[in-house]
Amino acid sequence: MIYLKNKITNEITEEVGEYLQLSKIIRDQFIEATQDEVDSYLLKKAKDAKLAEIQTAKEIDLYLNVSYNNKDFISSEKAVNNMTGAIILNQDSYNWLDANGNPNIMTVNDLRNLIGIIATQRSLIYNKEALKIKAVNDTQTIEEVNNINWKDNLSLGRKTKKTIKSI
Repeated sequence: MIYLKNKITNEITEEVGEYLQLSKIIRDQFIEATQDEVDSYLLKKAKDAKLAEIQTAKEIDLYLNVSYNNKDFISSEKAVNNMTGAIILNQDSYNWLDANGNPNIMTVNDLRNLIGIIATQRSLIYNKEALKIKAVNDTQTIEEVNNINWKDNLSLGRKTKKTIKSI
């Protein structure tokens, strides 16, 4: 009877040991899978937050005042529409207010040049946004995401040495 009891105890002990070992393997795999899911979720959240940050910075920079003839001018949609309307009217000159409310005599060519400056500013900002979004999407770690900064200059590619000027 003792022999049978010892045999059963040994078998149970071996089965429990195998069960515990298998349980540990399953637990470790589950923890690893869960950690991968957590890391993936946190990376997605970091990317989403960085993309929102880029969107906000872009919106701010789109409407920064622009400089023309050593004076600052408003670059809003309404200002551009007003300039376009003045160009269409094609008068000899206009008494145009700068961003500080000071009057300036502006010709149609002055207004065209000012619209050109605004268009260039916007083009640079939209290109910068696209490059920043691509940079965020290409990241593999939260640290890489956090290292992306709107104010940093971006290279336009390997074939050119030009960079987008920080605005």
